[in-house]
Amino acid sequence: MNQKIKILVIDDHPVVRQGVVAMIREYGEKFHIVGEAVNPQEGLSKVQALQPDVVVTDLMFSGSVQNGIDIVKELGTQLPNVRCVVITSNMQGHFMVEAFKAGAKAFLYKDSDGKEYMRAIEAAFDGMTYFPPELSVEMEKWSRLPKLTPAQVRVLPYVAKGMASKAIAKELNHLDAPKQIDCRTIDQHKSAIKQKFEIDSSGALVSFAIKYCDDNGIDYKDLKLHTKRSLLGF
Repeated sequence: MNQKIKILVIDDHPVVRQGVVAMIREYGEKFHIVGEAVNPQEGLSKVQALQPDVVVTDLMFSGSVQNGIDIVKELGTQLPNVRCVVITSNMQGHFMVEAFKAGAKAFLYKDSDGKEYMRAIEAAFDGMTYFPPELSVEMEKWSRLPKLTPAQVRVLPYVAKGMASKAIAKELNHLDAPKQIDCRTIDQHKSAIKQKFEIDSSGALVSFAIKYCDDNGIDYKDLKLHTKRSLLGF
């Protein structure tokens, strides 16, 4: 590899950040630290100014409403060519799943050794995925999750608002007048979603719909309804 990989490190803990920077600088032939940041706001600003190839970001930041997942999502929208490596001291595998869903290329524990940091950064730079081997089971579970159909996804924002099937059908029919559907079709979509994700109650389905919408940037809170009584299912 002839080109040096330009790296920006974002972490609010000085000792951790300086340690990561020191490890990366040990491999000076391949890597070049272009900057450091202490929080998501400063990090996103420096990414715009310094144009790194790879951002190594902490998962959680104290005193900030934003976190590493927000950084990944923002860069995915604004600068999709910048690759992200998310680091954390939290051993829970679901954080890795959330990071990859947001668009991260690599996930790493903060106490990983220098060689593993280098493997993660190089994989991210090459557009490949890297994660700790011990989380392979968690990754396998995520990759095998069932997928929703476009019709099921279309129903979810209304489910997230707690709307009845009849009300959802009414709203969708208003948007798609030539193609009328009835509440039985909505019930079938709901049942299919429950079966796919082993959801056992209507309340759990609403919770799932809210999380799905939040995770995938689907607006349901400010959903515009075309009839005032829709929430009551009239």
